[in-house]
Amino acid sequence: MDFKTVLVELGSDAGCADRVGLAAGLAQRCAGHVIGVTATGMRLEPFRGAGDEAGRYAELARRQLLAQGAEASAAFHRAMHEAAPGVGFTHRLIEDEPGWALAQQGRMADLVVLGRPPGPESVPVLVAQTAEYVMLNAGRPVLLVPPGARRLTGEHVAIAWDGGREAARAVADAMPLLRQARCVTVVSASSTHDRKGTHDMPDVPGAHAGLRDHLARHGIATVMHTVQGGDRVGRLLLEAVRHLGADLLVAGAMVTHACASW
Repeated sequence: MDFKTVLVELGSDAGCADRVGLAAGLAQRCAGHVIGVTATGMRLEPFRGAGDEAGRYAELARRQLLAQGAEASAAFHRAMHEAAPGVGFTHRLIEDEPGWALAQQGRMADLVVLGRPPGPESVPVLVAQTAEYVMLNAGRPVLLVPPGARRLTGEHVAIAWDGGREAARAVADAMPLLRQARCVTVVSASSTHDRKGTHDMPDVPGAHAGLRDHLARHGIATVMHTVQGGDRVGRLLLEAVRHLGADLLVAGAMVTHACASW
């Protein structure tokens, strides 16, 4: 699968222009198209009998949101022309909540590109809820981009692998980038669970060998890396990615506050 349609979240955050540039670069590789989505939030209608003043206030609020949308559209155009002048793009202004709008629009895209805050301690609740909602409802691969990331080289890709359905789906969705990577490292981590001694990411040697053979048939060579112990698998994986120097983590999203589809 090529990324013929790349949908990108637009906003007023500092990383928006970088995120658009990264999405444009991915689309450019595949002769694709970029769709920028600005979600203004739910349109509020005044209650019946609330009076003319409430109606005027609602209309004023709506006009302010539409003005913000126009500014977002202009910024999107500038960022696209600077990043990839030859790539086609479309801007969509949707009067609804960001999570719902991005999930609905994302279903007609090959990839959804969202902003990611720098670290868990700085994740606003709304941002976390938006990302989680899109990952669990769009049905498409999601790429979370931290501020300052202007392009995705994909030279070294890490795969968080536990042999589960979500991880398998993420690997399949990321195949275009895995094929282009110079190095692919499969990272596994085990974590004891409180219930009946089960594991969040069990050690499944057969599954690891199966993934290695599967990717080899696609011309993708892999290196195995194991992280031992600990109860916070997400933190272990991120630390492993930093240690390995990987620039992309492919991981399945399956639980509340998951990091990303990949």
